[in-house]
Amino acid sequence: MAKSNKKLKFDIEDWAKETKGTREAEPGEIRVLKDEIKSLTKRLSKRLSGESLIIDAARQAYEDPPNLVIPKKPRISRRKTGEIEIAALHVSDTQVGKVTDTYNSTVADERLQLLVDKVCHITDIRRTAAKIEEIRVYFGGDMVEGEDIFPHQAHQIDQGVFEQSVKTAPSALARAILKLLAHFRKVKIVAVPGNHGRNGPKSTRSNPKTNWDNVCYEILKLMLLGPEGAPRRFPEDRLEIEISDSFWAVDHIFDWGNLLVHGDQITGGFAGFPWYGTAKKAWGWIDAIPTPWDYLWFGHFHTYASAVLNHRTFLANGTTESDNDYAQAQLAAAGFPCQRLTFYTEEMGLISDNQVFLTAEGERLPQKLRAMKWLDQ
Repeated sequence: MAKSNKKLKFDIEDWAKETKGTREAEPGEIRVLKDEIKSLTKRLSKRLSGESLIIDAARQAYEDPPNLVIPKKPRISRRKTGEIEIAALHVSDTQVGKVTDTYNSTVADERLQLLVDKVCHITDIRRTAAKIEEIRVYFGGDMVEGEDIFPHQAHQIDQGVFEQSVKTAPSALARAILKLLAHFRKVKIVAVPGNHGRNGPKSTRSNPKTNWDNVCYEILKLMLLGPEGAPRRFPEDRLEIEISDSFWAVDHIFDWGNLLVHGDQITGGFAGFPWYGTAKKAWGWIDAIPTPWDYLWFGHFHTYASAVLNHRTFLANGTTESDNDYAQAQLAAAGFPCQRLTFYTEEMGLISDNQVFLTAEGERLPQKLRAMKWLDQ
């Protein structure tokens, strides 16, 4: 910084000397230039200070925490019968930082850990008839809530987007992944950003790649694998993390292609979930996406759904949050928080689709009992 200021000072003096031979440099002009340099220097110093804070906070986030223990690789299955299966878990719309009557950052963390516990339990049940050693984890975006996506959002969050994406969300996701590594020999993560990760409203002029979801993913990657040039002692065959540079990513399980997007690209809906818009966009992506795919994975609408579109299938995910006023009003969506867990075989592709509910025990009741419970309040 000092070197740069020195150079600018010499430039002004040289300019004054050069102009002296043609016309006398006006003191006012030099004063204006010096004032401008002083102003720019001050602004640059503030910017560098802010960047230093971000760098320091990020470094603290991914430095070895005291309890970061890389789980040992689970034992190899000795089964001589049963097909090999690969699990695929869709995690999207966690919206860490969001506050409703029944949801906040702490609840988001708790439900993420509950999700992983249930994933391991369901996998153990399937392992009685199949060999399952690998899981794909698809992070579908809106992992953070943001803070300036819509006008009154600042009144519906419990922390700023910096804390959401650099501290809280990566920490919760890291602990979830470590749990999975204790249960699966290999974990592969594929991640795409969502609209709540945008750096401002939809009309913002910032680069579309500037997305706080991607910040969350990069911090998570640094926490688990370490920075480039100084990686953690992590077996390369145990954890793989792919962060998409685009709005989409295609991951292949055996030869079956899974197209992952957030879902905010889908429009043309009415009466809630955009069935027609989904079909129209999916058929367009058959040619527009250069990599062949068989299954379309997306979230965004907070509605768990699936349907067959000729020779392809779309899989819409739920959300970990609850009591979202916007979803209730605009999408008529007020279902129980849930995520999707699937299992693939080489021959058949997706053979098992599981809706994993994330409510506490006893919260999911038949409508008659729920009505009676409501009347008793």
